[in-house]
Amino acid sequence: MRSGTKHLRIASVIQIILGIASIALTYFLVGSLTSKDLVVAGITGKEALGILVATYAGAAFQVIAGIFGLLLSKKKSIITVIFGIILFIPQLLSFIHLDGNILLIIVNVLLLLIPYYYLHNAYKNFKDEK
Repeated sequence: MRSGTKHLRIASVIQIILGIASIALTYFLVGSLTSKDLVVAGITGKEALGILVATYAGAAFQVIAGIFGLLLSKKKSIITVIFGIILFIPQLLSFIHLDGNILLIIVNVLLLLIPYYYLHNAYKNFKDEK
């Protein structure tokens, strides 16, 4: 068995759970918004739709990356490494652009560890000679 197989599976399951939770949370939060909330936030309908589509696409990608991670965890696969990089970079950018709120910093550090865990183990799996 490759050195990153077990941990890649764990990271993949976590990615799937986060993706599904993000989709569910977005669905329920959007259902509770009114047009007055959007006006107060200064967001037009077109911008709100763009944000919604991007959120659903990102969550769906998390689920897809998790599924690929599970399926390819026993193989030497560059696609899991690429998915790991794609998962890691947006979270890193989100972390870099934080304000000084300590709670947001802690949450984003924890959320940054998950794609790093996936990427690290996907890379270990890819580099393993077995």
